[in-house]
Amino acid sequence: MTDVDRILEVAQDAGRKAAALCRAVHASTPESMDKSDKSPVTIADYGSQAVILRAIASAFPNHAIIAEEGSEHLRESAGADGAAKIVKLVNDVIGGDGANPNNGTKTDANNGDLAADFEQVCNWIDHAGPATPAANGDAASATLAHEFTWSIDPIDGTKGFLRRQQYAIAIGLLRNGVPFAGVMVCPNLPVDLGSPEGQKGVMYVAADGRGTTRVPLDGGESGPANASTNPDSTAWRVLGSVESAHGDPALVVKMMEEANIAGGFVRYDSQVKYGIIAEGAAEVYLRPRSRPDYRENIWDHVAGVIVAQEAGGLVTDTDGKPLDFTLGTKLTENRGVLATAGRAVTDAVVAGIAAAEKALA
Repeated sequence: MTDVDRILEVAQDAGRKAAALCRAVHASTPESMDKSDKSPVTIADYGSQAVILRAIASAFPNHAIIAEEGSEHLRESAGADGAAKIVKLVNDVIGGDGANPNNGTKTDANNGDLAADFEQVCNWIDHAGPATPAANGDAASATLAHEFTWSIDPIDGTKGFLRRQQYAIAIGLLRNGVPFAGVMVCPNLPVDLGSPEGQKGVMYVAADGRGTTRVPLDGGESGPANASTNPDSTAWRVLGSVESAHGDPALVVKMMEEANIAGGFVRYDSQVKYGIIAEGAAEVYLRPRSRPDYRENIWDHVAGVIVAQEAGGLVTDTDGKPLDFTLGTKLTENRGVLATAGRAVTDAVVAGIAAAEKALA
């Protein structure tokens, strides 16, 4: 029997702690920071993953993990100052809740609090669950042979984070290779999209057969997220990536023309776009391949897929095929990603893509 409530409880708590760490990095970084300096997002990325995987390791030691980061680069490049920063950030958000002697914390001689050192933080970052013999040398495929595999992106939307705009903390869970549960935290997303200067911070919580819940991160009324049911294509709204390198804006615009979609084209960073589809604020999120050899990373989509689909949406590739998460860290057999408000929208967009590609060829 699967304890879905426990899975969602652990994921939400980990997501909140990771969001607190990311916000602390922003709070300690000058507003005028040099955008070429990626050290703030690097520290936040590693710290967020350490916090999330610490929670999963403690609650679900037999679950496998596929996560974006590994500690090798951090160990090589952090230096004494960077190591001290990430250790402090992690300890600040986990507080004294690490009393389990198996979680790698220890008592700090100065203040008596339980504290993790740099080595333990790195070990949490690298946690991958139980060892599994690699299949044909592919450790990721072997990991996905487990019933439960977590797919973690500690900060999705690096440039959005650096711009202090949109980024997401994506905690997804696959069951037998299919998105099963997910928590997606969007620390900078307005609670009311119509009031962008108002309260910010939204968490989406979803599990198979349970729908999607939209939770204001800093307090307020939670409620179900429901995808749009608007049948009028001329009013459908389309989401794309801020970075042109993450897709093909010309194809998106041409697809809209071919499919008679005229509600507007808005760009957002990160998996935030899946949440916007889930709450009915847009009907289409299209991410074509940016180049012929590009394949999507699974951690960029698992949490978002379950969030969108449990709200009534549909996620496929740009040919309308289901996404196949069983092949390792990449969606090797899928062409791009398409999330919509439902089947009718998907069918219209897939036809529009085909027409647009023919016209642009």
